[in-house]
Amino acid sequence: MKGALLIGLMGVWSVALAEEKYPDGMTILETPKGGETKLVTGTKMEMDVVREPASTFKVVIAWAALDRGLVQDVEAPLEGAEGSGLRQSLQKSLNPPFAILAEKLGAEVLGEYAERSGLIDGKIPKGWMKAGGQEAAHAADLKTTLRREHSMAVAWMRGTAPWDGQAGKKLQDALIWKGEKVLLRVKTGSYGGCLWITGYGPDKAVTVFMEGPVSRRPEMLKAFFGRWGVEPTSP
Repeated sequence: MKGALLIGLMGVWSVALAEEKYPDGMTILETPKGGETKLVTGTKMEMDVVREPASTFKVVIAWAALDRGLVQDVEAPLEGAEGSGLRQSLQKSLNPPFAILAEKLGAEVLGEYAERSGLIDGKIPKGWMKAGGQEAAHAADLKTTLRREHSMAVAWMRGTAPWDGQAGKKLQDALIWKGEKVLLRVKTGSYGGCLWITGYGPDKAVTVFMEGPVSRRPEMLKAFFGRWGVEPTSP
């Protein structure tokens, strides 16, 4: 692609000119299943800026809850979810059920899963969950980076994520964004001025980030799903 240049990030990265116009301040990373990561739009300076993971952290809570047997069926109603199961709760990014699960897991156990996930930047401090499950639903004081968010999506796609076995299979089922023409596994997040969408399809992993209010979530969805040439469906 014209204007492409190579930079050092996760091996060799290709920075390509945006194929379409995206909002100023938006960063999009894309990795083909068997290829190198490209920066679709944005700058490489964004890669290691420490930020709020927001509700993308709910994936870690879901993994821990599945692995510890707190959740057995991804479609069965969760406590506090008003009839929604794990899959719908992830897609709608509901806070109450994940706050309840975080409380049941406890700071020490959930902290271990957070560290193993690779999503969180740095060590998990003691007392990180002192404000309770409601704060833990969006990671409390824990931080991530764009590099880590996208690395997680790539690991899901390539089957190299730290979760495996039955819990991992159920987690992948829970991440399916129902209602789309393309089979996509997706997690959104919006908190502290950070907006995220990360996930993967049959052919590639994509992560979209920008700073802004929750009202800009539709722009994020459009950019993410547009990488597969489809319109986003509402959760």
